[in-house]
Amino acid sequence: MVLVEDVSTNSDSSPNRNNEASSTASSSSSSSSPPPPPQTSSSSIINTLLERKIDAVLLLSRLATIFYTIMFILPFFHSESNVYYTKALLSAVVTSVLRLRQRLPNFALSREFLFNLFREDSAHYLMYSFLFLSSTPMTIVLIPITTYAILHSCSFLSQILMNFPAMQQLCTRVTENQMILLRFVALNEIVLMPILILSIFVSRSNFLLIFMYYRFLTLRYTSHRNPYTRNLFYELRQSVEYLCNKPACPPFIGRICYNAIAFINRLAPTNG
Repeated sequence: MVLVEDVSTNSDSSPNRNNEASSTASSSSSSSSPPPPPQTSSSSIINTLLERKIDAVLLLSRLATIFYTIMFILPFFHSESNVYYTKALLSAVVTSVLRLRQRLPNFALSREFLFNLFREDSAHYLMYSFLFLSSTPMTIVLIPITTYAILHSCSFLSQILMNFPAMQQLCTRVTENQMILLRFVALNEIVLMPILILSIFVSRSNFLLIFMYYRFLTLRYTSHRNPYTRNLFYELRQSVEYLCNKPACPPFIGRICYNAIAFINRLAPTNG
């Protein structure tokens, strides 16, 4: 009986030992297999750029606009300033075309498509960039397109530079001041109009350019996505009327300002 019990216990324990041995072998083999290599920050950025190809090209065109604007402003490259001015505007053309491709992917020769096209801010700045390509270079012309390039570049970089906290924080600070930058752009768009009018007397502008820029301003005034130009017109009018109503303001200056306000109101679009 004792022998039978010993044999049965031995036979029962042998499968357990085999299971333990197999589990030990499997654990040792799994522990010996190398872990997958971690994904580096540079490879993750490259993968993101490859997945979002149009956004990557947009980033390059916007960075090109910023670079050529800086090169145009710096006094060290005065002999090639006209070349940098043209390249900055051409980079803005590329940006506007790509944005229109994203916003309106399906082209159609229809009234509805053209209506939607001219409602897009990218179409406005495509017109703006072509308008000043053949004009005399002026720094104020590059301010709106460069400001937009900085704003949108920082917005995209803050999304892909997750492993670079310092750069991401810097880009985030720029995007947080979006309202201030858009108001600054709108003010430049408005101020550029009297500058173009005064530039006629020094042969830096012409009536065709002024008329086309007036059409651009009407598009910006009626923009549904960006009301800052319309708001700035209203705020400037309120400020001028406030100054004209002061007792210290000479009467003839007040009359000139009110006549100018009435003239601008007649030129303003009725659907704004």
